[in-house]
Amino acid sequence: MENFDTTQEFRPCPDSDGLGYWSNEKIVVGYVSEVNGPDSAEIPDFVPTRHELIQLAKYWASLDLEDLFYFFLLGQTGSSERQRVAFARRRICRIATVLGEEEVRKAIEEAEQKYSKTIDPRAWGIFKDGTPEEQEAFQEEVLRSFPEDCQDASGQAARQPAAE
Repeated sequence: MENFDTTQEFRPCPDSDGLGYWSNEKIVVGYVSEVNGPDSAEIPDFVPTRHELIQLAKYWASLDLEDLFYFFLLGQTGSSERQRVAFARRRICRIATVLGEEEVRKAIEEAEQKYSKTIDPRAWGIFKDGTPEEQEAFQEEVLRSFPEDCQDASGQAARQPAAE
């Protein structure tokens, strides 16, 4: 885990409310620096430009989409992804209150178009427009493609909780 330090003093932004983490001597659950760590602190001496806010909306939309697509592929998620998705959506909503819904909608569409070009077209089509049955069949296909040491005795992909 990168630079996990619970002693560092910072004030997280309001979008971090309720997105804490839990830890003990052996494990940390739900810690994401840009969500609930030092990187989530607002910088009051810097005000982003309109252009920068649009880029931020695209950035958070891309992270949200990446985590949603990962969940679609594997049917599982972890605490870090859940934290990022919630935070990303809060940031996008906050940006929309400043820029307006239409401007943010366009930014999200652009982020989606860019992200979709990095994904297999068939996978993207099923992710976006597939029926629940098509999506489940595709997920099983993906899981079957894992190496044998990742499958259970029946030859099915073993579904394990996501590693944190």
